[in-house]
Amino acid sequence: MKKRKREGEQTKQRIADKAKELFSQKGYAATSMEEITEAAQTSKGNIYYHFKSKENLFLYLLEQSMMDWIEKWNMKSTAYSSAKEKLYGIAEHTALDFAGPLIKALEEFAGSQLADKLLLEKANEIGMLPLHSFRSVIEEGMASGEFKQGNVDEMTLILTGFMAGVGSYYHDLTQEELLALYKKSVDIMLYGMAAS
Repeated sequence: MKKRKREGEQTKQRIADKAKELFSQKGYAATSMEEITEAAQTSKGNIYYHFKSKENLFLYLLEQSMMDWIEKWNMKSTAYSSAKEKLYGIAEHTALDFAGPLIKALEEFAGSQLADKLLLEKANEIGMLPLHSFRSVIEEGMASGEFKQGNVDEMTLILTGFMAGVGSYYHDLTQEELLALYKKSVDIMLYGMAAS
């Protein structure tokens, strides 16, 4: 029984890995279930056993990607000795994520007229997973006195807005330019933009 379950998990992961490659190369809409079936060397029935639909498969990949982002950030964050350093670090971590393979496919999925409202809500929910990491940095900064006391929820949303807003320019900028823009956004968040 354990062997069968392990084989099932391996099959599911193989399907996910091949689908991620295809979505990253071709985009969400241009990738068919037939192509995923062929790439994963499995049957359509096997894919539908593990994933209800192409949309559910994509959401699974998106969630895996976000959990990977969080895990990598949690490991990186231990290298920083202050909340300010962590704020710059999480901005860099976010900037590098916009070079990730699923970003274009995600934009296409989110903009799809075909996507079910509940699936779009689930995609949005998954996209909000990093908020906990942003919130943690803000709470740490307030607790240590590095940041002014304030409404943590509001500051988390503002930081999220900065990160998402700057990230929306990923296709217009080089990675170096994007990293510099993220650093500048943290500078503005910490020190403002008013002349001193």
